[in-house]
Amino acid sequence: MSYDSTTIAYRDERLARGWTKKDIFRVLKRAVACKIFHALAGHTTAPDYSDLRPTRRAKNLTLTTAAQHLGVWPARIGELQTRTTPQRRTRHPLQSLAQRRLTRPRPPDTK
Repeated sequence: MSYDSTTIAYRDERLARGWTKKDIFRVLKRAVACKIFHALAGHTTAPDYSDLRPTRRAKNLTLTTAAQHLGVWPARIGELQTRTTPQRRTRHPLQSLAQRRLTRPRPPDTK
């Protein structure tokens, strides 16, 4: 409040209108919070990374180099950059358990 020329002008104008310093600080804090929110809330366009292959290729990185750097197999990098996974990984374990129980015949009731 003591260094920014626009804030000083705002403060002096509000003091001339009879505002208290407490009210001025309250309004300035609200303005700062609003600016920070707009900066963090993403009111800017984010790059589309639905397919990371062009980005990797533009940096001249091979699958092997990226895999060695991350400590994974090159096939995993291929899955990550295209956001695809094999069917065995996407299937939930409980889903396969439920499928097995549905197909297994129930034992007869013994009374």
